[in-house]
Amino acid sequence: MIDYKGKYAFISHPYRDNPEENKKSVDRICKYLAGQGIIPISPLHLFSFYENDNNREEIMNICYELIKISDVVFVFGDSEGCRMERKFAYEINKPIEVFFNEDY
Repeated sequence: MIDYKGKYAFISHPYRDNPEENKKSVDRICKYLAGQGIIPISPLHLFSFYENDNNREEIMNICYELIKISDVVFVFGDSEGCRMERKFAYEINKPIEVFFNEDY
């Protein structure tokens, strides 16, 4: 992996399939990255208080704006939202790092 110290990293991670465990996972990831000097941008932390998907399109639009201002997109899953975020990042030529469960 490239050295992203001091850079903004958008954290793409599943949520809906297991909210409690996914929150724990993203907390662990963000703490680790912050400890490495990387600045995590976590939409899961921003929007996990919603109890349903009524705002999904609006949330995804905000995620796209956050991806635009990030230096890199770290993808930690293969949910529909992760695929949409990864596709958007690819389309705007944003660096993408994909991780699997054993990576974090």
